[in-house]
Amino acid sequence: MTEDADDPGRLDVRAAAIIRAGLDRVLVSDAFRAAPQLSAFLSFVVERTVEGRAAELKGYTIAVEGLGRPADFNPQLDPIVRVEAGRLRRALAQYYTGDGRGDPVQISMPVGGYVPVFTWFGGEGSRIADEAADEAQEPDRRTARRWTGLTLAALALGLLALSWWYLRPSREPAQSAALRPAVTEQAAAPQSEAPSASFLVRVAITNPSPPSDPKLADVVRRFSALLVDAMARFDDIVTIKAPLPGSNWEDEVDYAIEIDAQGLDGGAVGLARLRSVRDGRIVWTTSSSRSSLATLQENDLAEMARRLATRLTEPFGIIPADARQLPPSPAIRCILKAFDARRAMVPEMYLAARTCLAQLVEQDPGFYPAWAHLAIITLGEYAAAAPQGTAPQEYADNTRPPLDRSLAAALTAVRLAPSGARAYQALMNVLLLRGATDEAIQMGREAQARNPYDPEIMADVGALYVRLGRPLDGLPLLERATSLSVARPPRYDFYAFLGAYLLDAGKASESHAAMLAADTSQLSLLGQALRAAAENDPEKQARAIAQLVEISPLFGRDPRAFLQRRGFAASVIDRILTALDLNKP
Repeated sequence: MTEDADDPGRLDVRAAAIIRAGLDRVLVSDAFRAAPQLSAFLSFVVERTVEGRAAELKGYTIAVEGLGRPADFNPQLDPIVRVEAGRLRRALAQYYTGDGRGDPVQISMPVGGYVPVFTWFGGEGSRIADEAADEAQEPDRRTARRWTGLTLAALALGLLALSWWYLRPSREPAQSAALRPAVTEQAAAPQSEAPSASFLVRVAITNPSPPSDPKLADVVRRFSALLVDAMARFDDIVTIKAPLPGSNWEDEVDYAIEIDAQGLDGGAVGLARLRSVRDGRIVWTTSSSRSSLATLQENDLAEMARRLATRLTEPFGIIPADARQLPPSPAIRCILKAFDARRAMVPEMYLAARTCLAQLVEQDPGFYPAWAHLAIITLGEYAAAAPQGTAPQEYADNTRPPLDRSLAAALTAVRLAPSGARAYQALMNVLLLRGATDEAIQMGREAQARNPYDPEIMADVGALYVRLGRPLDGLPLLERATSLSVARPPRYDFYAFLGAYLLDAGKASESHAAMLAADTSQLSLLGQALRAAAENDPEKQARAIAQLVEISPLFGRDPRAFLQRRGFAASVIDRILTALDLNKP
């Protein structure tokens, strides 16, 4: 690139034209065409850079001028720019390993800033004329190299500091030397250059019969774009496609969501169908009507899209439930095993999920969902406090306890997918059990910012607050999670019950306790015992505790340790054990 005398950072006309053409190719791709906010972000930062105004690319400017946020936007309180930047980096990387592999210029945005970098390609089969690349002045090259070197050095020092800080010995006693990580030092394993066979549930969102009314067709288009954006946030479960009309896409997906709408007396009736592409089954349908399109606001469309996305895509929603019957790939089979193990809290299911995930990250070290779930599942090993020599041989390591293995896996997930909500959820859970409560809370906020529609994340963050003795903060999240997830795990209701119990909110605690009555998982039995104690029913209380001790011997030996290993604060532990008459010195 060359510098203009009047505008030192401005690109020359030819380079600007090539970059803008490259930008246009990105914006018409499936991933960006279906994500208007990402497209707006990318267009804004590229244009500012091409115009020589890269110095203006700060969080506030991007939010207000690029993403349409109000003038009182505060980047310290709202992480939208950081979140969308992470999503943008990942979307660009995916584009250039697929449809954009042959583009003459590649656009990237290094971590740590918002100024895009343009990489030109030359040589045989050149994707840009050699003379255009030669127009760049040597001082610019030296400056670029100098800043790149400084950036890489700073990043390396930051990663070293982060690794030392988080992998220092935890405040808990050292774990059994017989416990090994499921995989050894997978975080440092090189990524395979071969195409990954690890894929999630692939879903296409289509409009098979676009309405003839232009206004109604525009509503369907906007709703479909909002639905794509909301579903794409569940990026450890589904991969979303928005195929072009007339394209041959059915061989590349597992499910199709078909959006139709018909005008009716000034209003409209909308229909959504979930179809299994493999066998043609109509898995699920829903419909909605509006009496007037004139009163339909963008916020209304967004809320409908978010609710539909959650109903279909959350871990215990309609698509994962159907995929459990015949998983479309080994990778999604492992992910669903991990969700089911956390739901049932059965040691054998934890072992099966952990084994599956360990094999998956060994085969595909770049597959972020497996690392995130491996981090969460390994925490079950810590919570169980398996005595020395009882861990399976494949997990025996003389150097690294479960908390360190979980932390290494969580950090790997965050490194691979800075925009992945599940990665931050995993890191939140690990940091809580390491005693870093403030950092855990921050990671919970990061997870929610990246996917505010996932009941699993809402419930985990709410449970974190309840365990820390902050039920006023946690209970609203848990109430929302239970309302959004019809087939939810019992632990959602346990922590909602406990939050209401700590607040002495009788009616709320009763409604959630009733959901625990028929379940025999560890937390459900603890909830049953607490409810029986509140109702002064010692026989029922003793029966629930006896069942809990049978499936979790640690509770019988040391109920305080049982709760500590699940992240409960001392004040909450005292309240629980006093209620159960188990608070012995």
